[in-house]
Amino acid sequence: MRTRTTTVAITAGLLLATLTACGSSDTKADPVACKAAMAKQLDKAVADGDKAKPGTRPGACNGVDDKTAQRIAGELASEQAGKAVGDALESAAPDATTVPISDECRAWIKAELLDSSDGIDAASGQAVCGDLSDEEMDQAIEDVTNELTATP
Repeated sequence: MRTRTTTVAITAGLLLATLTACGSSDTKADPVACKAAMAKQLDKAVADGDKAKPGTRPGACNGVDDKTAQRIAGELASEQAGKAVGDALESAAPDATTVPISDECRAWIKAELLDSSDGIDAASGQAVCGDLSDEEMDQAIEDVTNELTATP
């Protein structure tokens, strides 16, 4: 994550640096087109990583004042940073379906779910399911429940 965040920060800085050139006053300003062009430029810079080169002010930004262009660049940099953080959190989150349970444990949970009217006594399952933590046992029960309720 640190590399990607650093890359986003560097490319955002490069992008902002290219926007200080004055926009042409004889061209109609189109902030939406400008943002799209800048987004494309930023995506390329992020993909290039450390090899990214400073861009130039996209032609679609002609006529857009510097303040607006800088605001757009800030929005794009924030969006990229948000994506980087989201990606990092997603890749760091444990996969909830990776609880290793035996077939015997799975069968016990299934029987308990189908036969029990007052819930599952997870403590009694420890003899069958081994030394699963409370969280792992809860996840195993949830996994089996999801399997039972899934429509074929």
